Amino acid sequence: MINPLGRNAQSGPASPPVSGDAAPPGDARQQRIQDLLAALDQATRANEELTQENDRLRQELERYRRYVYGRRSERCDDPGQGHLFAFGEDLEVAPEAEPEAPMPAAPRKSRSSRTLDFSRLPHVRIEHDVPEADKTCSCCGRSKARIGEDERRELEFIPARLEVRVHVLPKYACSHCHDGVKSPDGPERPLPGCIAGAGLLSQLLISKFIDHLTLYRFEGIAVRYGLHLPRATLCDWVRKAAELMGPLYDLQKQLVLQSPVIWTDDTPVKALGGEAPGSLTTRFWLYHGDEDHSYDVYDHTASRKRDGPATFLAGFVGYLQADAYAGYDGLYLGSPSAIHEVACWAHARRKFYDARSSSPGNAGLILEAIRRLYDVEDRVRGLSVEARQALRAQEAVPILERLRGDLDRLADQSLPKSALGQALTYARNQWKALCRYTEDGRLTIDNNVAERRLRDQAIGRKNWLFLGNVDAGPRAAVLSTIMAGAKRHRLEPWAYVKDVLMTLSVAPERVEDLLPDRWARNHPGHVLTHRLEESRERARRRDAKRADRRKRK
Repeated sequence: MINPLGRNAQSGPASPPVSGDAAPPGDARQQRIQDLLAALDQATRANEELTQENDRLRQELERYRRYVYGRRSERCDDPGQGHLFAFGEDLEVAPEAEPEAPMPAAPRKSRSSRTLDFSRLPHVRIEHDVPEADKTCSCCGRSKARIGEDERRELEFIPARLEVRVHVLPKYACSHCHDGVKSPDGPERPLPGCIAGAGLLSQLLISKFIDHLTLYRFEGIAVRYGLHLPRATLCDWVRKAAELMGPLYDLQKQLVLQSPVIWTDDTPVKALGGEAPGSLTTRFWLYHGDEDHSYDVYDHTASRKRDGPATFLAGFVGYLQADAYAGYDGLYLGSPSAIHEVACWAHARRKFYDARSSSPGNAGLILEAIRRLYDVEDRVRGLSVEARQALRAQEAVPILERLRGDLDRLADQSLPKSALGQALTYARNQWKALCRYTEDGRLTIDNNVAERRLRDQAIGRKNWLFLGNVDAGPRAAVLSTIMAGAKRHRLEPWAYVKDVLMTLSVAPERVEDLLPDRWARNHPGHVLTHRLEESRERARRRDAKRADRRKRK
């Protein structure tokens, strides 16, 4: 056994000190003990810090692995997790009952029809006939009668093509009086002095901002069609088209700011040509209006400073649903009745989901509570605004009250820098904003609708990688807004963008008729109804799966 002084501990009287090795005085011995104990405490604290740092790095590595290789869904499949968040009514002991008879197996779901819908495609009838000699009966020599026919469908692709339309404008003049020359005006062009027609410009914009093709790929496609269009020319066409569509963008921005609820999110994008060498990280911001103001407006800023949202949302009054980005704090602190913060439960849930590896029991407890909140949201979907708010007050508010108690209790037991501690801190700091969705039926439990809209920018970023310069960002925001309107209202984009280009060039005062919701009502033939049916069918399957999971739990 080693004593604090570093000598072997032995029973019996201490040996007298050897000459020249006098024992240290009592005060020095106590000081030595205190120094060793302080060093031990310091080493213990350092070990605890290293342990916490190791746990944090391990959890971060697990998050990256799940992001790259794992599934993105945060649904928990633990069958016995329902007991973690038991309420009073769940704890009541049910009387013994007779064993239930085995339930019959659920009928197998019928497979969706795979029949292709050709109703929107042109049909070309091609007649095939037998030789004339085969139309005569080889037995009696009489002509054979046509008794029917068979049809065989073949789906064919006709490549696109570029064509030069030569508009001939005749001139007329009197050869005797010489009173002047008369000539027709000719067709209008979407861009003055530009050889590109509205159809070509529409295809270019759709390829870049919906199909996410880079301009050099479109350049190669045009070569296959028989004409080389330099990238510099294509960039110039995109710039002019964005300037032409500016009034429609400004109108949609104005209408979105009239929405009582706005969902917003941002995503980074690289841009070239900054003051410093190399690239800089800029931002695309999305502002999603409600159903009465059904527009998705993009904004571009050179940084993620709070000036971007503050400038865009100047004058806005209502609810702003976003993540916990600190740049929004100045908006909430301005006027007490101007902008109300609404937080996102999906962000809070994600942090507890990431803490499952280190604190499975406590994290599972909170995740079970959040799952119950989302179960309530499944039932309020499709109800009126008033009914939605009433059901949340009846079922979601009691869950939130019990959940707050669990958050406070676990916060006293968890290390602040652990994954669970950080999740608890996030939820408690955002608690008022997390509960605000129960105050108004127009609000949602999370901000997923804005995150889904930003997927288009994320997909495009993987293709074009960066913006050519910072000035291209606002132009990309304008064109992305136009394309987002077509996608939200399920418009055939080529026809819509072509009409927008021609109308704004000829009659800019008709800009209100070009709003995507109004254009859809005036052009029902260009609404992709099959996409609407697909969305409804996916929603039905999703709701059925969730209802089945609730029954099993």
